Amino acid sequence: MTKRLYLLLALSSCLALLLFAALHRVDEKLQHQLTEISPAHQQQLLDYARQAEALYTTNDQAGAETFFNQLERQHKTWAAVLSHEQVALLGTQVPKDQLSQLSFQRKIQWPVHSQWQQVIIGIHFQNHPASFVIRLPQSMHPKPNLSLVHISLALVLPMLLMLVFIHRLYQHLIRPINILQAASQALSRGEFNQAVAPQLGKRKDELAQLAQTFDTMTDRINALISSQRQMIGDLSHELRAPLARMSLALDSHDLTAEEQKQRIQREIALTNQLVEETMTLAWLDSEHSQTLSPQHQEAVQLSLLLDLICDDAEFEFPQLSIQRNYPAGILLHNSHTLALSQAIENIIRNGLMHSPEQGVLFVSVQQSEHTLHIQIRDQGPGVPEDKLEQIFQPFYRLDKARMRKKGGFGLGLALARKQTQRLGGELSAHNAPEGGLVMTLQLPLSPLGTVIQG
Repeated sequence: MTKRLYLLLALSSCLALLLFAALHRVDEKLQHQLTEISPAHQQQLLDYARQAEALYTTNDQAGAETFFNQLERQHKTWAAVLSHEQVALLGTQVPKDQLSQLSFQRKIQWPVHSQWQQVIIGIHFQNHPASFVIRLPQSMHPKPNLSLVHISLALVLPMLLMLVFIHRLYQHLIRPINILQAASQALSRGEFNQAVAPQLGKRKDELAQLAQTFDTMTDRINALISSQRQMIGDLSHELRAPLARMSLALDSHDLTAEEQKQRIQREIALTNQLVEETMTLAWLDSEHSQTLSPQHQEAVQLSLLLDLICDDAEFEFPQLSIQRNYPAGILLHNSHTLALSQAIENIIRNGLMHSPEQGVLFVSVQQSEHTLHIQIRDQGPGVPEDKLEQIFQPFYRLDKARMRKKGGFGLGLALARKQTQRLGGELSAHNAPEGGLVMTLQLPLSPLGTVIQG
C-alpha cells in the first residue's frame, strides 16, 4: 500500500515546525530591531560625544559648561565626561542614585527594553581615555509595544496559518470521504453505478486506494446480485420443463401406472440434479469459496484420480473410448480431491456427450516449470470462436434440444471453471486444428517440488 497520505501528514508537520521556528526567529529579530535606538538618535548622540571630546581636548571649561547645561535643559537629563575610573572630568556630576549603574553602560547599538527606566549610554572618545556618558533621554527611548508584537507573531499569526492549513487538509481528506459516503448511500439503495475512483482524479494516496477497493467491492456485489438474479430466472425456467412433464404424465391416459411412476421418478431425479448443481454453483460464486483455504488443501494422486474418472466415463458411454496419455504416478500438492474430480469429470462428460458414435476422447497431462496442464480433446463439431467463453456461463447450451435429450442443463462447464478457480487454476477452451474442442485445465505447481513421482 502506498503511504502518500502518511508522507503528506509527516511533511506537513515538519513544515509547520519549520514555520513556527521561523516565526520565532522573526519575533526575536523584530523585537531586537524595535528596541534599538533609532539611527537619527544614534547619530545625534555621536555628535554630542564628538562635541564633548572637542571641548575636553581644548579644555574649554566655559564652553563645556554651556554645552552640558544646554543639553540637560533640552533633553531633561544629565551628561558628563568620565574617565575609565568613572571620575567626572566635564559636565554634570553623576547623581548618587545612578552611580551604581555606571558599570552597566550600554553602547548605542545595543537594544533598550521598554521596562528600563534609567539607561546609561557610554561612548568612548577616539583619542582620549575617557567616555561621553549620558542618561538616555526619554525622547530617544524606544518604547514599542513588544507584547503586541510577540502575541501577533507567536500566537495570532501561527493560529491563523494553522487554521488555513487545517482547513485545506480537512478539505483534502473529507472530499473523498464525502464521495465514499454518497456512493455507500447509493449502494444501500441498490444503485451500482456510483464509481468513486474516477471522481478523485489523479490522487494516488491511501484514500484513492480505498476508493478503488470500494469500486471493486461494488462491481463484485453487482456481479453477484446479477448472477443470482440470472440464476434464479434460469432455474425457474429450467424447473418448468420437468414439472410440466410430471403434470402431463399424471394426466396422461396412455401410460400405465408403472410407466407414470418411472417417468415421474426420472423427472424427479433430473430436478434434484438441477437443484443440486445450481446450489453448488451458487455456493462457488460466494466470496468465502473463491479460493481453497489451507486447511482444506491436500495432496492428490492425479493419475489415479484420472483413471477412476475415465473408467466410470467409459462404463457410462460404452460406445466411446478414452485414450489416456499421462504418467502413472502424478502427485499434486495443495489441491483438493473433490473439487478437482468434479471439474475433470464435468469436462470429460461434456466431451463425451459431444463426441460422435465410436469416437475417441483424448486425455493428456503435461508439466511446465510452474504449471500443470490437463488437456481433454473430443472429436465433436467444436464451438464457434465467438462462443468459446459463453459455454462457461451457467445454463448456456449451443444445442438446447440435443442437450436436454441427454439430460444436460448447461451447468457442467460453469461448475468446472469455478472449481478450477478455487484450486488457483484456469480453465479455457479452443478448437483443435484437426477438429473437436480442446479443454485445457491449468493448475499451479506447488513449491514442494515436481509432481511427477514415477
